[in-house]
Amino acid sequence: MASKTVPGTRRWLGSKGLDALTKGGVREARLSVIIVNYNSWPDVVRLVDDLLTDSGFSSDLCEVIVVDNASQGPIPPELSQDRAGLLLVTRVENGGFAVGVNAGWRASRGSWLLLLNPDVEIEPGFLGRTLDQLDRYETSPRGAPGIVGFGLRNPDGTWQGSVGVFPSLARTLREQFIPRVRRKYQADWQVRPGRVDWVTGACMLVNARMIRELGGMDEDFFLYHEEVAFSHAAQERGWRVEYDPGASVVHHSPLQNRAISPKMRVITRHSKLLYFQKHLPHWQFRCLVWIVSGEAALRGTLAGLLGRGEEARAWKAVGKIARSFRSGDVIRGREVLKVAEESENFPRADVVLQHPPAVVGKDPRRP
Repeated sequence: MASKTVPGTRRWLGSKGLDALTKGGVREARLSVIIVNYNSWPDVVRLVDDLLTDSGFSSDLCEVIVVDNASQGPIPPELSQDRAGLLLVTRVENGGFAVGVNAGWRASRGSWLLLLNPDVEIEPGFLGRTLDQLDRYETSPRGAPGIVGFGLRNPDGTWQGSVGVFPSLARTLREQFIPRVRRKYQADWQVRPGRVDWVTGACMLVNARMIRELGGMDEDFFLYHEEVAFSHAAQERGWRVEYDPGASVVHHSPLQNRAISPKMRVITRHSKLLYFQKHLPHWQFRCLVWIVSGEAALRGTLAGLLGRGEEARAWKAVGKIARSFRSGDVIRGREVLKVAEESENFPRADVVLQHPPAVVGKDPRRP
């Protein structure tokens, strides 16, 4: 059977996966797990195997959707073989996290979506507990929430930040005096179950009715702050965002626990500026633009004097992005990746995606 092909995307579903759908149309599932991947195949293979073999998994109730953002190298055979409940969506270019989430959502059939980072590790029975949580959310007297963030733990079992308050200019300035590991998220003693401003996209449960109402995540964001903007947009439409540590996963490599590369610094500065432009008063946005411009000039000059060429080029790229915001000709989405990669010493990593030799199954959800 030939695969269904749409512009910029290839999808395929094994014959066992087709058995989970009705012949006359689409049968809604309870839960669609969406994993957005870029060059993390080993983690994806491990996570998909854990999900499909979990005691709570049933292809009648669940599906696992892997969205690949044009990773290098061939797709692992474990993901291209015929497995019940597994759907693979491959993109011909890396459009960023929000683009990947939206591609997974549009291919899904679940009434709830669970976004998981590839480097997340679930415990046995996780899916069963999640399905039980859905029943509780849907029977709540307040109605079902729009977004739910589950608890995150470090590999050593300690608590990991996953809940934040909406950014402001004052908070952004104050954060510069806070260690980076605690800068973005609220401390554990500040977080309680219930309503919150926003939760991380590393493990985020999304009401499919809400994402349809919003039209998906904002694809102007390439990476980072898209979950903050998503939570903000949900609450503007009257949907609740909640934190529920009753379910939890291990998150192995959060950004706050890693050294930030010059390339990633360009992307994160862009995301912060874009969020301010879209969701904060104009005067706060203008102030942040000038602050980032000054930071880029000073730190770029210092890096150049110290012989740190890549770092200096990254700050030059940050300055270019700030100027684009000042002029109104804003760099958006994938374009920021091109700007960031210009600061690197090696060529951009855009490669032709190698598809598996055999593509089986036609997705009956698409004409």
